[in-house]
Amino acid sequence: MARPLARFGDLVRTAGPSRGFASSARALAYPFSANVTFPEPKAPAPVPQNLLTPKNGWHVVEHVNAGLRQEVDPQGLLKTLFARRSRERLRTGSVVSVISYLKSDRTGGVQPFSGVLMKVRRRGVDTSFTLRNIVAKTGIEMNFKVCSPMIKEIKIVRRAEGRTGPIKDLRRARVNYLRERPDMMATIASALKQDQAQRVAAKRESAGKKK
Repeated sequence: MARPLARFGDLVRTAGPSRGFASSARALAYPFSANVTFPEPKAPAPVPQNLLTPKNGWHVVEHVNAGLRQEVDPQGLLKTLFARRSRERLRTGSVVSVISYLKSDRTGGVQPFSGVLMKVRRRGVDTSFTLRNIVAKTGIEMNFKVCSPMIKEIKIVRRAEGRTGPIKDLRRARVNYLRERPDMMATIASALKQDQAQRVAAKRESAGKKK
């Protein structure tokens, strides 16, 4: 004869602790060693005031960016040269020179690159900008991160201001059309050459006075 099927209650009564039916007191006890100590949980940090009532998440983002700016942007370039509404901001068409390190440990030499500011991509601490220059009749564009540790210095060779002068304010967020305007690029390049010539002349005068 076949054996009758056992009921679920019988299995529960016959099952021991190895089956997962241990008592609550035994389950709460640490089963490995009695000398183990557990650290007390630390008190949570107080919530900043601007995070108590966030609006569409922007308060959280601004709080995080403000903390990162103090670490990665000690010069405050994000609030001055690359801010959207700052009076000192760089406008498209300006000539900028960037001196960057060749090695990540900053022990090697440096490499300068000068060009026309084509666009600025504002993304908080991830803000970047693009420079374009003509080298050996070939257009070269380089993208730089404002807060990158590889950048040693950012120099402003000539600002684009107003509608008159050697370099005009192009009044656009992106001036990609300069790629097809070699005449305007030549005008900006001449302003760059004039600035370099003035610097060389100033160095020669200072060296002559020292002698």
